[in-house]
Amino acid sequence: MHQIASRIFPEPCCSNLIAYCPTMDLVATVTAKSEQVDVSRLNGQKVFGAAFEDDDDNEDAEGEDSNNRDGNEAENGFVRALTWRRDGQILAVACADGAVSLINAFTGKIAHRLSTQPPPQASASGSFTSSQTRSQPGIRGSSFKSTPTSSPETRSFRPSCLCWTTHFAPPTSLLMRARLDQPDSQITLDHILGHRADVDKLLTLKADLPRELSALDVETSLPKLATLPPRGVGADDDVFSSRTSVDAVFHGHGATGAGAAGVVDGVDALLVGLQGDNSDGCVVHLRIFNSFEIGTVDVGGCLPSGSKGGKVLRMESHAYLSTVFLVVEESRRGQDRPALHLVSLDLSFIPQTSRYLPLMARKATQLGNLLRYISQVQMQLAAEVKAAFDLPARFLRNIDESLAEKDDQADFVYAAHHLAVTGDCDARFKEWLVDEVGERGLKRWEKAVGDCLDIVRRMTSECLMPALERCLVVLSRLDGLARFGPASSRLGLDANVVRKVMETVDVLGLVAEDLLLDVGVEIKEFAAFIKWLKWECEVEALEEGSERAEELRESWTGEGELKTVLDYVGGAIKESRVKRYTGRDGEEQPNTSLPENDTDAGFYADFTRRRKAPSKDKKSPTLGQLVERLQKQCEAVFGQIAETFRKSVLASYVLELPERCDGERMDLRMIPDETDANLYRLFILSTDRQEEGSLRQTVVTLRQDGGKGLKSTTSSNVMPAVPGVTDIFDVKFVDDKVFLVLAATSADVGIYARVIMPNPQEDEEQGWETRHIFADGKMEAGMKPVRLEVNGRVGRRVAAVVDEAGIGYVVLDLDTGDDALDQGTGAGDEIMTG
Repeated sequence: MHQIASRIFPEPCCSNLIAYCPTMDLVATVTAKSEQVDVSRLNGQKVFGAAFEDDDDNEDAEGEDSNNRDGNEAENGFVRALTWRRDGQILAVACADGAVSLINAFTGKIAHRLSTQPPPQASASGSFTSSQTRSQPGIRGSSFKSTPTSSPETRSFRPSCLCWTTHFAPPTSLLMRARLDQPDSQITLDHILGHRADVDKLLTLKADLPRELSALDVETSLPKLATLPPRGVGADDDVFSSRTSVDAVFHGHGATGAGAAGVVDGVDALLVGLQGDNSDGCVVHLRIFNSFEIGTVDVGGCLPSGSKGGKVLRMESHAYLSTVFLVVEESRRGQDRPALHLVSLDLSFIPQTSRYLPLMARKATQLGNLLRYISQVQMQLAAEVKAAFDLPARFLRNIDESLAEKDDQADFVYAAHHLAVTGDCDARFKEWLVDEVGERGLKRWEKAVGDCLDIVRRMTSECLMPALERCLVVLSRLDGLARFGPASSRLGLDANVVRKVMETVDVLGLVAEDLLLDVGVEIKEFAAFIKWLKWECEVEALEEGSERAEELRESWTGEGELKTVLDYVGGAIKESRVKRYTGRDGEEQPNTSLPENDTDAGFYADFTRRRKAPSKDKKSPTLGQLVERLQKQCEAVFGQIAETFRKSVLASYVLELPERCDGERMDLRMIPDETDANLYRLFILSTDRQEEGSLRQTVVTLRQDGGKGLKSTTSSNVMPAVPGVTDIFDVKFVDDKVFLVLAATSADVGIYARVIMPNPQEDEEQGWETRHIFADGKMEAGMKPVRLEVNGRVGRRVAAVVDEAGIGYVVLDLDTGDDALDQGTGAGDEIMTG
């Protein structure tokens, strides 16, 4: 191996928090002190970064529990884990407060900020948590709530492990494996997982008409959603403010995990291992397709009795299987050394739902993103309206108070109406108009209200209504799945619940149309009103009887607009039509306009009947009330789906690993058998706790038994020692063939390779192979190698060797022999600084 890149950090990073992107040459690191996550290229060039800070405001509320965690926080830091999705398009970052942030690698923005903490009161329903929650530090609140867990416990959990797995539901997994195992196949599973390629074209599979029809998406023919105005400095949920971010979320065709074309039967699962406070409890939080929440599964309950709790150290799975294997560290009472256990997590809902799961989850993901978009549109409309009418309200309060001193019944409406009809201007009204408001005040008035009405018109027509149309398209697909018997029962979809969501979207569409009509009328009226008021201000500012005043009166051509002016003065000047939809003064009113229980006719029919009623006192629901109703109904849909899936997730105890296995220096690899399609082997390599130069191997043989789960047998042995090695720092699998160890001898530190499963038919001894030597046990700039990060992607196999103190790393090419060094292909690499 020769060195292809190296880097020295400007400040030390957490050496145990570094993630190498499996498909792109990107490295994610965490700075130890500032909790800054930086993503860089191999040569040290920074691509983007994100800062994560703890919430100091909750220290007093945590009480004694906060004091108990101070030492642990200082040791582990606020950022606890990070991992790349297999295709390298999203980086997941888990923090100590239980929040998991998904950073889009194309935009560098946080696309989702998810919570893994259970709510105060658990219930049977779940939710779709695709935006910020109120409990997260430095983040604006959202009406989305974290998903209730399957356990009623309310203690807090902290992430200990983060893993992103990919699973193919049958029959796709069987077809893929049969095609990949053919002798003439030039395609590997790594090509499919790493690049999200079109599987059908790549493997030349036969066309599946039902699947192709289900994959058709009319959304691609709809116009793209418009960007939203930036929310300001410090707003984390600003993902819809740029064209790139909006395209990545809505129009990326799977770029954010919503399912890609040609991979409709693939499922991405994000698993977060959580450890309870004071090592009490051990659960795994599960999401699929990045942000659709399934909930938490209790893993500690299946451990041997007498344990205080557990901590998930490692996770491993295979794309052909729906089972994930976890290494859990158990703290036993009366024993100083924790025990290591292997636990399986069977995601049975993947094979049970088959091809319907990716379709449903993709549509649910789209619906959740649309909810975020619609909610942000509604909040920005309310904030815009509240800010725009503050200035006119102050002006009107001043003149009303001034006029009321002379006549209790007089106000701005009376004075303005009298002036428009008779041309006679009250002295107090003239003083207010000329001296207090003036030309400058009228310009501010025109800009505040005029710009607000224009923004409301544009955001309603360009943002809100197109998003509602997309919601109906998505809901129609979910409604089809809910009406299809075999799919609805397995997916947990209820046609009646989906129908109620569609009715709310229809009502929102009607309210948006009414808003658009009223805004159009008010824009016309306000333009005539402000034009007339400016003219009156200019005339009244002149002396009576002046020639200029007479010329202005004679040249006035706005007589035809006086009726429009009087309509505005008598109506919208006191209460803008827009406030009927956003709430008075931008604040939501009590939900009195929505019925508590829908009638048999349905919410849409009730709303249209009230909308056509001639009563003048009828109240239309505000956008905020309807959006809140829509969110609650969608949470009910997502909750039923999550509950159905969660019931099929089974945690099972497999075995206890040998006592001398070191969980901190361990790696797992699931390898399918080359001849038997139902046979898999889980290899577990770890260093020995007592003999520093020894390596232990545990092999769990797994066999599928007619779709009824996996049957396992276990063997454990000590690997042959590396000649001359005194200590092993780390061990990592490269691929299904080879693994590497980073080990020290009495003179230097080297990287050694060995075949995982030696071929007994080969005559040559397949022992240890020396791949790289660090002279005197040092890397560039005196760095000490202690940890390996390996990328086994076909055609780009590299190993990153990380320094002990977090000073930097060195990247080595695994596919280039030592002869390349003699030819000068890698000599003299320059240290790149970040």
